[in-house]
Amino acid sequence: MGARRRGRALMVTVAALVALALAGGAGWWAARATLEPQTVAEGTGAREVVWAEATTSSVGRSLPLSTTLRQPARTVAANALPGVVLETSPGEVDQGGTLYVVAGTPVRAVEGTVPFYRDLATKVKGDDVAQLQQALIDLEHLTGEPDGDFGPRTQRALKAWQKALGIPQTGTVTLGELVAIDRLPTTVQLGESIVRGASLGGGEEAVLAPTGEQNFVLVVTSDQARMIPAEATVQVTWQEHTWPAVIAGSTQDDFGNTELELTAPDGGPVCADACDTLPGDAQVTLRSEIVIVPEISGTAVPAAAVHTRADGTAYVITEQGETDVTVEGSGGGVAIVEGIEVGTRVQALAGTTGGMPAPA
Repeated sequence: MGARRRGRALMVTVAALVALALAGGAGWWAARATLEPQTVAEGTGAREVVWAEATTSSVGRSLPLSTTLRQPARTVAANALPGVVLETSPGEVDQGGTLYVVAGTPVRAVEGTVPFYRDLATKVKGDDVAQLQQALIDLEHLTGEPDGDFGPRTQRALKAWQKALGIPQTGTVTLGELVAIDRLPTTVQLGESIVRGASLGGGEEAVLAPTGEQNFVLVVTSDQARMIPAEATVQVTWQEHTWPAVIAGSTQDDFGNTELELTAPDGGPVCADACDTLPGDAQVTLRSEIVIVPEISGTAVPAAAVHTRADGTAYVITEQGETDVTVEGSGGGVAIVEGIEVGTRVQALAGTTGGMPAPA
């Protein structure tokens, strides 16, 4: 019985030694596939040296996320037409574009800052008339400059527009048919009451347009927020534009997420002088990348090949011996250094051979 136990123990020991030998051989093969080992003759008292060749590479770290552009809207017009809503056209609108239709009467957008507050007909004067005239000029039904005086020329131009729209050629505009919006084209929203089939009595909130305010916000989880340094830079991309941004402040939302407020490096809007290229939607999602560690490119060696002396200077061991280098950056097991050229062979693992000094 004791002999059998000793036999089984011997077999287990042999199996373990075989497994260790196989594992060691596999690790040696993997290292050989990526680095170049130099075997030293047995009995010389030297350790194995592995060499690597300096290449061109880069290190850095970034986090791909999305920036939300928030563009608050304000009410620019109340509905002044009674009846049933037949059509709605929220979204992008241009000069003279239809916003919604009530009982067969279209409500149209006109660029201007003065609300339309009365019927417009001959002999009426004012800034609201000038806004109508500018719309007729833009739509090529009137020539000249707007003078704010609703005369025969304006009446003829208005009838021409009404004919082109396929509506009765009255030569007048009834209160409620036009809505003044500060800037066109833009993206508008309609009030909650302006839905197809709704019956309107007048006075309902009808049209909301962007205020022109643009807030760029990164919403991140608490874990992501801990990864992002306060001095991190952000690259915000929209179509062919890429804008640099910095974190100007942070707040917590109701769900425990962190909202990072973004501005341009000079404190201005992220979109700089190209803000008019962005859609006018209440919220726009933009592709972004947070640069946590700025990317550095240059001569790259394995990080394990870089050694530090007691005085803080760094060096690598080349075929000529210790060579001083300056470490520009590191990450992912790679160091970017100055002081050697691409193609230089460096010791990637500690060792000595032929009198070459071992790393400290």
